[in-house]
Amino acid sequence: MSFVGKPVLNRYGDNIRYGIVQSEEMKGKWKHFVVKWTNDEIYVASMKHLTSLRAGKDYTKHTYRVDELLFIDVDKQLKDLRNIKRNLKNEFKEMA
Repeated sequence: MSFVGKPVLNRYGDNIRYGIVQSEEMKGKWKHFVVKWTNDEIYVASMKHLTSLRAGKDYTKHTYRVDELLFIDVDKQLKDLRNIKRNLKNEFKEMA
């Protein structure tokens, strides 16, 4: 089964990164992926800063082992977030 084209998320500190698997390969017993991230400015800026602090060495991750990613159902994620937003609005209306 191929995971190319599947949506994923990854946590970098307190930030949630969303992306789409671009390619995959087996390395030993583990599957590894290249991911195209979306709206990834925080991670990119962090890697640039880290590079400037560490003598120019690039610490950017280019491949991710399968256990570093969470495969997601985008429609379910959006539905859950909409429900949270609606519940928050309702709770704050009751408090006012």
